[in-house]
Amino acid sequence: MSEFSNRSKKDKNQHIQVFVRVRPSNQSESCGKSFTVIDVPSYKEVLVRERPQDKVTKKFTFDRVFGPKSKQLDVYTAVVNPFVAEVLAGYNCTVFAYGQTGTGKTYTMEGAGSDPAASWQTNSDAGIIPRALSNLFDDLRLGTQEYTVKVSFLELYNEELFDLLSSHEDASKL
Repeated sequence: MSEFSNRSKKDKNQHIQVFVRVRPSNQSESCGKSFTVIDVPSYKEVLVRERPQDKVTKKFTFDRVFGPKSKQLDVYTAVVNPFVAEVLAGYNCTVFAYGQTGTGKTYTMEGAGSDPAASWQTNSDAGIIPRALSNLFDDLRLGTQEYTVKVSFLELYNEELFDLLSSHEDASKL
């Protein structure tokens, strides 16, 4: 059993947790004169340098840090999967991604190039949203109790809020 498969009593009493995922360098960064300014020395820390020659770094601590080699399943298993049981127990849960453009928020949340007919279990690029929905509805099908599921899918972009589930173009802007 991994250290993240069961949350401790302390974790269950936390109302807000912060997770960080460091994306790998993209092709232009790898081929160019870019340098890496972020190091992940442990699963809870990030070290940031302003310039490559800087010896002094700033250290930040989070509930969990995923390095550039982390997989979609790793993020889902550690971050979102524990919330499914909490949702089924009647708790409201929110997961959101924050960061500047191009940092991997959409990839983490939705995945990339996913085939809607493919199962998230066989699609390694599936994001946490399709994984969570599949897991939630699989668990609901196993039970005998009737549930009502309400979801919101919102995007805050340039200080404007959009309802991504709206079928009306005008109504999508909140």
